Amino acid sequence: MQDEDGYITLNIKSRQPPLSSVDPASSSWWRVMALVLLILSVGMVVGLAALGIMSVTQQKYLQAEKESLSGTLQQLAKSFCQDLIKQLEQKQKGSFYHKCSPCDTKWRYYGNSCYGFFRHNLTWEESKQYCMDMNATLVKIANQNILEYIKARTVLIRWVGLSRQNSNKAWMWEDGSVLSKNMLDLSGDRRENMNCAYFHNGKIRPTFCKDRHYLMCERKAGLAKVEQLL
Repeated sequence: MQDEDGYITLNIKSRQPPLSSVDPASSSWWRVMALVLLILSVGMVVGLAALGIMSVTQQKYLQAEKESLSGTLQQLAKSFCQDLIKQLEQKQKGSFYHKCSPCDTKWRYYGNSCYGFFRHNLTWEESKQYCMDMNATLVKIANQNILEYIKARTVLIRWVGLSRQNSNKAWMWEDGSVLSKNMLDLSGDRRENMNCAYFHNGKIRPTFCKDRHYLMCERKAGLAKVEQLL
């Protein structure tokens, strides 16, 4: 372009570098892919955690099933063993031991306990100590089944683990439990200071603790020997 003085003026416009163009569709695709990968990663973590929980739960379930099966087996073994002992008693008088019994040879296996019948003329306190020395207690007749079991196996007067502090106190077993109603026979002599009890002919009766009688002890039985039943 020429001005009034004859010079030519050049009109030069500066060019800016072109901006790099980004494809909007490509950007959206990467976002989707990143989101998918994130979701998959979270899913894997949750899945692994769930598998871990399931594994622990399954182990606990299997352990519980094992314990339940073992308990059932022991119950069956106990019943079968005690049936064998009962048959021995019926066939052979005075025979009451079987190899399946968890009790010592001179002790009888019944319910969850071992019972020992001893012919020692002792006071109640001496009898209590005698049983303690064998890791046992004087017998507790907690229900009618035990009463009938003992009644069928002894006709002698024997101390039981029942006593009271004085005539104004309640009758209690050695484990601290109170005597059930109608278990004690008070039809005989009811004088004071009769604070210990004995068993005879299916009855529990009070008497003086310094009297001397035979005794019977009780201790918790172990598990029946399953291998001796096979």
